[in-house]
Amino acid sequence: MGVFAKTGSRSLKTTLGGAAILGISALVLVGCSSGSTSGGSDSGDLSLKIGTILPQTGTLAVLGPPEIAGVDLAAKDINDAKAGISIDVTQKDSGDTTTDIATQSATSLIADGVSAVIGAASSGVSKTFIDQVTQAGVVQISPANTSPDFTSYEDDGYYWRTAPSDVLQGRILGNKIVKDGKTNVSILYMNDAYGTGLEKNVKEALEAGGAKVGAEETFEPASTDFNSALTSVLATDPDALVVISFDEIKTIAEQLAAKGFDFSKLYGADGNYGVITDKDTNVDIAGAQFTNPGVEAKAEFQEKLQALVKDQGSDPLTVFSYAAESYDATTLLALASLQGGATDGATIKDNLQAVSEKGTKCESFKDCAKLIKDGTDIDYDGISGPITFDKNGDPTEAYVSIYKYSTGNKTSFEEQVFGKLD
Repeated sequence: MGVFAKTGSRSLKTTLGGAAILGISALVLVGCSSGSTSGGSDSGDLSLKIGTILPQTGTLAVLGPPEIAGVDLAAKDINDAKAGISIDVTQKDSGDTTTDIATQSATSLIADGVSAVIGAASSGVSKTFIDQVTQAGVVQISPANTSPDFTSYEDDGYYWRTAPSDVLQGRILGNKIVKDGKTNVSILYMNDAYGTGLEKNVKEALEAGGAKVGAEETFEPASTDFNSALTSVLATDPDALVVISFDEIKTIAEQLAAKGFDFSKLYGADGNYGVITDKDTNVDIAGAQFTNPGVEAKAEFQEKLQALVKDQGSDPLTVFSYAAESYDATTLLALASLQGGATDGATIKDNLQAVSEKGTKCESFKDCAKLIKDGTDIDYDGISGPITFDKNGDPTEAYVSIYKYSTGNKTSFEEQVFGKLD
């Protein structure tokens, strides 16, 4: 079976009308059609050099540690497997959209000769260097970009992601609010690719479910005072307030508390989930609920990540957001290299879809690598879920998890919802 190699511009294939949301118990995996791709190499071990551009600083720094740990754990598993390929990882900072750290990191990694870059976490940050990376013939694969804009971005097939588009997260968040019986909703959102894309899809889902969006306000990234915007979105006496932000949620929550806000009415998304922890005593957001693309990190996976960061001398992880997606992104790069028999960017991008979508299912790098060596087509189902890339580099099926805060800013997993984007 052949690879569906992605070339030229992309067309927008993912629409709200094609987003099917299912309960976790209704999971049905359907293989997509594909063409052929080159088989594994018998010419000796391959050496894959990749880099990461993930947030070590900036407004999304809470996501950096789990993502970096996910990459490092996958690299360890790949190298320990001794399955015909070794991987070397160089970690670089992404900063946020108020800096040019990401573009400097991209320049350095390209000069070092990497074949692929994992990152960024922020959709807005990825937009600052996507052209720089993809036009150099280097694969970019993000574990956390969710902006719908990337579906149709002209990248000659070099951009991929293991997190689903916010067409999916937006619909699930909107449906959750409607399911909770909310009918008068306000939205406060950040004015960047992430915020505007998610706001659009949340609003459409709310209105499709019969709820009214009574007030909306936007703010610029790195804003520090939200009192005026909050006064506006609360003026309609909403029974739900959606906040789409990054670490600005800390200030927003404190200013909401000063206004006597009932946090059982607060809903958020992946960008601000986990920013407020049980170590934050200035405000308690008990009752607030947040969506987060991906599955709940299983205990065994969490234990492996914690052991890894301990061995590295790093602080224990407090959140695990996008760790699984980062692990899977790294694994898929190695599998695509094995399938194509080379580690250059063009070979990787021509084989990524094939190793994700149709063939014998396998759930670990070691098992998948053995199948490739035996000449068997594979379908990698990873820690984050089934993945199944489409020709635009988007996962067509994924989970979105829902978490709830309790007293003392402790979080608990509530449920995970499976959805498809056709």
